[in-house]
Amino acid sequence: MRDVAVTFAGGGSRAFYQVGLMESWLEPLRPRIAAVAACSAGAAMATMVLAGETERAERFFAERRRGVKGHFSMRRWLNGKRPFPHDEIYRATLAHAFSEGGFERIRALPFPLLVLCARFPRRVRGVLGVAAGLGVYQLEKKVRPRMVHPSFPQKLGFRPEVWDARDCESPEALVDLILSSSSTPPFTGVGRYADLELIDGSMVDNAPADFAERVPGVEKSLVLLTRPHHPSVIGRQGHRLYVAPETPLPITRWDYTEHAPVADTLERGRADARRHAELFDSWLR
Repeated sequence: MRDVAVTFAGGGSRAFYQVGLMESWLEPLRPRIAAVAACSAGAAMATMVLAGETERAERFFAERRRGVKGHFSMRRWLNGKRPFPHDEIYRATLAHAFSEGGFERIRALPFPLLVLCARFPRRVRGVLGVAAGLGVYQLEKKVRPRMVHPSFPQKLGFRPEVWDARDCESPEALVDLILSSSSTPPFTGVGRYADLELIDGSMVDNAPADFAERVPGVEKSLVLLTRPHHPSVIGRQGHRLYVAPETPLPITRWDYTEHAPVADTLERGRADARRHAELFDSWLR
């Protein structure tokens, strides 16, 4: 019986925490999953996990970060390249993960893998639109300190666009979809998919569980977050189980440097999977 939805929240490099969790939880979940929803880096992790390509992608990601000392490279800028390394490394890592059968395994999933992107407000686009969206998102976090699902960016005019990753016709299209869901200029370019200009899906909902729960048959949801939240909004919340790190993860959202603590972040996820094992098992029954 497929009755479970799984949601991978965004969070940049912090989303490696989700991979650590799923190393323990994927197998008992697999026959129960009716839908997966994800956005931003959560979409990258969801596809890598479900394609069975996390270890290969992690090794490739480490190789591509060699020599990266910071977020901005004056040398790259002077050579006419994007001064931020993120877009190039992210794209290459995804392409590597979807080679050697990874893309085909995503296409063959027996449930939808929904990737959330956001459309810009009609009058505010590009870097200005990103700045406006991030600004109201940060404001909402201060006004609503227990907020998990933001609403202010949608009030500004950001609109959801959702695609099933299984419908992508090529590995390149899947890479474009995930990069669009993760688009955060100037670190990455403006997203482009299905002839639309798109931005990070977090502008609509950083943890888009609602979209997964619209799939027929879903009765309960597992929501994997990537930053600490108030204890009152995590754990079992009705039919949902929210899992989040108790303290800030060792890695930051845009840390693509050579010595970024990816391994430590993965280990935090593994440790939390063990710590929450009883809660997870009782919720899944």
